[in-house]
Amino acid sequence: MVVNCQYPKASELNAVLYNRVSENLQVQIPGADRGGTGGERTDWNLHEQNIKEIDDLISWIQHVLPDVSKKFASKDDDNIYFGYDLNAFEIAQCWGVRYNKDEYGPIEHNHFPYTLSFVYYVRTPDGSTPVIIENETYAVNEGTCIFFIASQYHSVNQNGCDGRCAIVGNIIYRF
Repeated sequence: MVVNCQYPKASELNAVLYNRVSENLQVQIPGADRGGTGGERTDWNLHEQNIKEIDDLISWIQHVLPDVSKKFASKDDDNIYFGYDLNAFEIAQCWGVRYNKDEYGPIEHNHFPYTLSFVYYVRTPDGSTPVIIENETYAVNEGTCIFFIASQYHSVNQNGCDGRCAIVGNIIYRF
């Protein structure tokens, strides 16, 4: 299961978010084990770098987390509240990734022991490879933030364009 949310400032901020991610890329994602080169990523603490546009995005994600959590907690669209603290979710890690043509994402993996994970799509030119979560393929669209249970296995296959960019993060629940 995934929950999609549209970032209301996407058209205003995505070009700047792309630049901020690109300016902070530091690590090549391993891809040789998949037959090619991996994309690049920033450090794991992009949300702690005092970058205004990143902070705006993170603030919005924190704002939608209570409603997102209700969708994961409910079997149907009633969004039944089960008595947990809706405001106890906290972004623990956040990083940016950029993939150019023929670059790979990491092999299939999950983000256990985190509670939830998110992927916000900053830039998705024609040819951007979809994300695969638990063997289901999800199209990637600029301005969309996909939330999923962190222990779900996911991957990104070989990309078909230059400049596919996302901001990714892990969320914990503080008891």
